[in-house]
Amino acid sequence: MREAWDREYAEVHAYTTSYRLDMDRGLHFLLAYLDSRGEALAEPVLDCGCGVGRNTLPLARRGHRVFGLEHSSVALERLQDSLREEGLGDRVTATQHDLGESLPIQDGSIGTVLDITAVDNLVDPVRRQRYGTEVARVLRPGGLALVVTFARDDGYYGRWLGGTQGPDNGVVEDPHTGIRNQLFTHVSLSSVFSPPLHPLVRGTLVFLDDAAGTPWTRRFLVHLYRKPDRS
Repeated sequence: MREAWDREYAEVHAYTTSYRLDMDRGLHFLLAYLDSRGEALAEPVLDCGCGVGRNTLPLARRGHRVFGLEHSSVALERLQDSLREEGLGDRVTATQHDLGESLPIQDGSIGTVLDITAVDNLVDPVRRQRYGTEVARVLRPGGLALVVTFARDDGYYGRWLGGTQGPDNGVVEDPHTGIRNQLFTHVSLSSVFSPPLHPLVRGTLVFLDDAAGTPWTRRFLVHLYRKPDRS
């Protein structure tokens, strides 16, 4: 999977997330949600699967402290180049890491977790559930986790459901990249994070966007969770 993502970031560019640097719709949603409640984005922010910095860089420009985790060395090199060019290295710590392993973060040290199309890379259910537990572990009480990932009826990925992987496990393989992704329902996504996290909001983002050089109707699930206070 790491080699496939290295190829995607270096040369294939089938996914807009591998080359675009505009802030993701999911993060716009989170910031608007917090603003409507008079809340600030809790720091530090952990950006799981940070890629080339599509969300890490805008947050750092706003003065936020960000930890980025990414398994692709190609993406990390591009992110580090951007950090040097913009002088943001003091606000961002980026580390190469496989999200299927224990997160290299201390217990209860993170204010906000961003998972924007990261959990879908964990196609093994055991590793995926362990990751959900790890997200809860690193969040401090009251901390938030934003999860944005692919719906089963996504216009781009959904057409490959029911192929060689079988109709019921929600795993698809993109023939353009060789990357496998887990597609979710609201129920199956919630089962990864809740409990122990408490669900606050869930919805679906529907928009037109390119993938593999063609526009598609994309459908992404958006879930927001809070870690309960100790009391």
